[in-house]
Amino acid sequence: MNLSIIKPAILAAMPFMLLFIAGIVDAIGFIHLKNGLFVSFMSGNTTHVAMLLSSHQYGQSFYYIGVILLFVAGITIGEMIAVLQQQNYRWLVMSTVSILLFSAIFIEKITIPIVTNFILAFAMGLQNIALRITINKAMPLTFATAFLANTGRELAMLLLGKGDKKVFIKQISLWFSIFIGAVVGSNLMVLSLSYALVIPIMLCSCIAGLLFWLRALTDGD
Repeated sequence: MNLSIIKPAILAAMPFMLLFIAGIVDAIGFIHLKNGLFVSFMSGNTTHVAMLLSSHQYGQSFYYIGVILLFVAGITIGEMIAVLQQQNYRWLVMSTVSILLFSAIFIEKITIPIVTNFILAFAMGLQNIALRITINKAMPLTFATAFLANTGRELAMLLLGKGDKKVFIKQISLWFSIFIGAVVGSNLMVLSLSYALVIPIMLCSCIAGLLFWLRALTDGD
């Protein structure tokens, strides 16, 4: 099996898979708490917490602040794993995300709903480190606005006759991955949070297993 062919293929497909997962989990977290709190869309949470603080709703604002801080904490831990375990960080990160999502199923049954969202936010922050171009340059995930902005720029270049159709399709497909994930997550929540999380857990576990099997591909990253 030619690993030199497999590596670029996996890395090319990985953003779409991870964004799809992020869309599912974000929809699950949003519907679970029923108050407009996202677990991966931090732009929306930032706007919400600013409005809550402005209207002196300090109690509810702490939920948003907590989610934002835990999202950042997840990224911080992910960065540490990536720096310390350069050859193995991809599968380690995705394995940890799988474990966190799995633990959320049980924690949801024994504590208040916001704690589950805290765990989901931490997991989504951690997942942002799962894909790197080099050890110093990661592709941020879950940032739908950035993909739409890139889509708009590429569309402008195409209309001017200077763009690359492949780049345009890639950017809009990255956004579409989040969108489809959110659609799937919303439909899964018709059942329950426990059942809804099974799909992203399975996907994360499969990705972790695949990356473990191909861990040699991370040499030199």
